[in-house]
Amino acid sequence: MQRIGSLSELKKLASNGGIEVAILLAGGAIRSAKFVDYNPATKKWRIENYIDGSTTTRLSDTNIKEAIRKKALII
Repeated sequence: MQRIGSLSELKKLASNGGIEVAILLAGGAIRSAKFVDYNPATKKWRIENYIDGSTTTRLSDTNIKEAIRKKALII
């Protein structure tokens, strides 16, 4: 389990075909799993939420930034 410490780190990791990430709850249980892809050429995100199958291109539609701040986003 690797914690993602910054948005720039997430961009780098997700720019090579995407990665699977999870958001941890305070007790360590997984709250949500996602597939995150970032295209540095277009600066566009594609985030698929595994729980409900929804997809978004806006990071602000997710809890990812908050999870990074709380050190709760893992690979």
